[in-house]
Amino acid sequence: MKAPNSSLPGNASSVRTKLMVWVAAAILISLTWGHIFLLVDESRARETLGAENDLSNLTRVSQEHAIRTLRSADQVIRFVQAGYLEKGNRLDLRELTEQGVIDVEIFNQVGVINEKGIYVLSNLPLVSQIDLSDREHFRVHVPADTGELFVSKPVLGRASGKWSVQLTRRITRANGEFAGVVVVSIDPGYFTRFYSELNLGPQGLAALYGLDGVARARKLGSTEEFGTSATGAVMFARMKRGELFGTYTSVSVVDGVNRVYFFRKIPGYPLAVSAGLSIQDVFANHRQGRDALIFQASLLSLLILLLAAGLNRHLRQIRLATDARQLAQQSALEKSEQLSAIFSLSPDGFVSFDPNHRVSYVNPAFARMTDQGQASLTGMEESELSSWLVQRCKPDARFVGIAALRDQATNQKNPERELIEMDHPGRQILEVILLASSAGSVSQILYFRDVTHEVEVDQMKSEFLSTAAHELRTPMAGVLGFAEVLLNLELSPAEQRESLTIIFEQSKFMANILNELLDLARIEERRGKDFRYSGLCLQELITQLVKAFALPPQRSAPRLVFPSSPTHVMADRGKLQQAILNVLSNAYKYSPGGGEIVLEVEQKDEPGREPRVCIHITDHGIGLTPEQLLRVGERFYRADISGKLPGTGLGMSIAKEIMALHQGQISLSSTLGQGTRVSLCLPLHAAPQRTPVADPR
Repeated sequence: MKAPNSSLPGNASSVRTKLMVWVAAAILISLTWGHIFLLVDESRARETLGAENDLSNLTRVSQEHAIRTLRSADQVIRFVQAGYLEKGNRLDLRELTEQGVIDVEIFNQVGVINEKGIYVLSNLPLVSQIDLSDREHFRVHVPADTGELFVSKPVLGRASGKWSVQLTRRITRANGEFAGVVVVSIDPGYFTRFYSELNLGPQGLAALYGLDGVARARKLGSTEEFGTSATGAVMFARMKRGELFGTYTSVSVVDGVNRVYFFRKIPGYPLAVSAGLSIQDVFANHRQGRDALIFQASLLSLLILLLAAGLNRHLRQIRLATDARQLAQQSALEKSEQLSAIFSLSPDGFVSFDPNHRVSYVNPAFARMTDQGQASLTGMEESELSSWLVQRCKPDARFVGIAALRDQATNQKNPERELIEMDHPGRQILEVILLASSAGSVSQILYFRDVTHEVEVDQMKSEFLSTAAHELRTPMAGVLGFAEVLLNLELSPAEQRESLTIIFEQSKFMANILNELLDLARIEERRGKDFRYSGLCLQELITQLVKAFALPPQRSAPRLVFPSSPTHVMADRGKLQQAILNVLSNAYKYSPGGGEIVLEVEQKDEPGREPRVCIHITDHGIGLTPEQLLRVGERFYRADISGKLPGTGLGMSIAKEIMALHQGQISLSSTLGQGTRVSLCLPLHAAPQRTPVADPR
């Protein structure tokens, strides 16, 4: 079986169906993955929100724990501060420890540093006096009493020998004198042990920071850290802006781990608590769920693709089963459409008849030829169509009828050509041919061809040959007559010379006619291919032409009227001179009574048109009637019918053709008995750029 043509409508429909199946599959897959991505995003947002909520609660607990611890320490400090002012060095801190005022599980040591910086009292035994005057938690209180609790960075205690965070307040006597500092040393591990119970994972973080960015206590996974600096963390910048708590996601400035953080400033103290969960831990469950969803979406996408492929395979089998039938139908349809297109686009007219000789089809060209208008010819019998067509013909060129055409085709080997002329504005001549058909649905076809141009060309050729023969016959008769006289009669030398002069003039006249005919034929045949165009200055060309022009006896040269600046055109010098000379010769020829001839060059710049230059040649001769003006330019046409003025009637035809090939035109205005003005107009050409010649010196 022949492969189906891919251009068949069935194929196009099949391709569209396949495309729709794949588009539907793509849409389903896109919706599936879009839903998956939406679920993944929701899961991620849910995990992030859950982590933030957990961290918010953890920091709240850490904040409360820190506040309770700091308040407890501050109460001890204030109690010792009051006792020292009352008893001085007699104050027994060990007794307070035994009484439970000082909690040794929280506090590494409680003591007093006197005004000289010497550690003089302690709840722990003192082996010797210890100088702490260089410690920050002492020096900060020397200048003045700020009334605030000072919380130091973690330091290694000189008295206790342990890492401690020193909480201190100034002791001020009643007269305002500095009497020393009460110091409570808190074990940083007290905070990290509390953070261990928060279960933040191996990369989780809980910390107590000073507002200076230094960690007082920091728990990272299972590692305890004291004094770590995190001054570049986001939370410190936000607390400087007045935020008391908040959440953010950032890479740690300490260990480079990406975490979700929550921070809270501790009210009344220069401290803040912070907790963080690593992104990896936060999204652990999210990743498992995401991977499961992606697997499900991949499996579903594969099933959709397999379903689309199976459906397309089924559609292909259906298409292959119907292609053979569609191919035969399409072939018949194509032939019908081709014939319909030929008949519709043909410039010739067609009328087809069914087996009963009734009109079955009329193409648009026939309707245009016959001015059919709204008339419907379908179903009309051939005799009715013949009568209808006769009424639309001119009386002297009527249609003979379809039956007569059929008889001519049957009885004559070479039937005459049948021409009819339509009776409507404008000449239209049609050739009519009847063609018999052996097809079952068409009995005969009436064929119409517009031969108006052919007939007119034939008539023009006949008229041209007749006119040319007439123009040549007159001088030829003179040549033959006087030649016969010279051959048969004895003439005096003067008479012989006169006869020879006449023969010469008539021969020259015939040669002029032939030369002009050859010029005209050459111009029409070559259509300007032998023209040599160049930029010409009209003033220079016309001046040279007038100098070389042979003036008729007793006639003055034409008066020249030029613009103030040179005017240039792009033209063939010889052909343009020929056109001007033909018009100039006519100006002198058709003004036998004399009168001034004016030759003027005028540049025209009209809105909406390209600039032009016109050569006007004006005479004061016999002039032309409106009817004669319409015929100027016809071959062999001459306004003078008396025969007194010489000429061939071809000069203006040649000038008209030359101007047309220069993209120009000739126009005339004339008044009978007063003269004529002929205008030769050409497109204006820009003046050529002249290259300066260097001074040879």
